[in-house]
Amino acid sequence: MVTSTTYPRFFLYFNLLILILVCLGFGLNAWTNTESLPPASTIVWIHGLIMFSWYVLIVIQSSLIQSRKINPHRSLGYGSIFLAVGIIISGLAMTVTHYHRPDAQLFATINTFIILNFTILYGLALMYRTRSDYHKRFMTLASVAAMFPGLGRIVLGLEVNEYLSVPLWMMMALVPGAYDLATMKKIHPASWIGGTLIIIGIGFTLYLIENEGWKELLDSLIATRSR
Repeated sequence: MVTSTTYPRFFLYFNLLILILVCLGFGLNAWTNTESLPPASTIVWIHGLIMFSWYVLIVIQSSLIQSRKINPHRSLGYGSIFLAVGIIISGLAMTVTHYHRPDAQLFATINTFIILNFTILYGLALMYRTRSDYHKRFMTLASVAAMFPGLGRIVLGLEVNEYLSVPLWMMMALVPGAYDLATMKKIHPASWIGGTLIIIGIGFTLYLIENEGWKELLDSLIATRSR
C-alpha cells in the first residue's frame, strides 16, 4: 500500500522486535504462571489469534517492501483492514466480557486507549498509504499502541515491578522518533503524532484508573452488558 521502494531496514527489524516481545510476553507468562492462569474463553482465543496475525502480517509486509515486492505488499495490505476491524471488535468484546474482574476499571481503561489510539493510527496509515514515509511510521506505531498487554506479561513473567511495563511502552513509542533524529536530524511528523498519542493515552490511563467519575461512566456503559 505504498508507492516508494525506499524502506530502511530499521522498520523491518523494529516490527520484528515488536512481534518477538509480544510472543515472549504471553509465552513467558504462560510458562511461569501456569497454575494461576484462568481458563481462556473463546473471545480470548479469537482476540489473541487476530493480534498474533496482525503482528506477523506487519513483519511480512515490512519484508516485502524491503525486498521491493510492491505489488504483493499492496495486495496483502488489504488483509490488514479485516485484521484491524477484528482487533477493534474483539478488543471491545474483551473489555465487556471481562468487566467482572477485580481489576475491571484498570483493564477497561487500558483497553479503551489502546483501541482508540490503534484506530486513529491505523486510520492515518490508510489515509497516507501512498506516502511511504508516513504510512510505515503510522503502521509501526499502531502496532506499538496495541502491544502493552505483551509488555505487561513480560514484567509479570519476570516477577519484577509491574509498573516497569509503562516506561518500557513509552520507550517503544519513542523509538521511531529517535531513529528519525539519528538519520534525518529531525523527527518525522508521523513519529511525532504517533508517539505523542501513545504517551497521552498512557497519561490519561494512569489518571483515570482510580478516578471515581470514570468508574461510574464505565459502570453505566459496560457493567450491565457484562452480566
